[in-house]
Amino acid sequence: MAAKSRTQIIDDIEDCIGRNGGNFGEWYVGFTANPKVKLFSGHKLKEKGDAWISRLAKDEVEAHEVAEFFRTTRKTKGPGGQPGDNDLYVYAYKMKSHTKP
Repeated sequence: MAAKSRTQIIDDIEDCIGRNGGNFGEWYVGFTANPKVKLFSGHKLKEKGDAWISRLAKDEVEAHEVAEFFRTTRKTKGPGGQPGDNDLYVYAYKMKSHTKP
């Protein structure tokens, strides 16, 4: 997966949210080094039926900036805080009763 710019990632996530519910407050946007482990083991998403997206950022700073944009401007849920080394992926998912949070 090729790294995308901050703008491309924001556009992709906004498109995904628009296609899967559109209410930003029902979505969680975060950053991680391993999106599949984070989504399916950490947040307990189901591999079939749950709406999610992940994108590779150019570096940890851009991944954090995208997640912060959604948390502060679009009012999604998210972790806040600073990314760790290799937290290059931005991910988003629609929260449901079985996901954490």
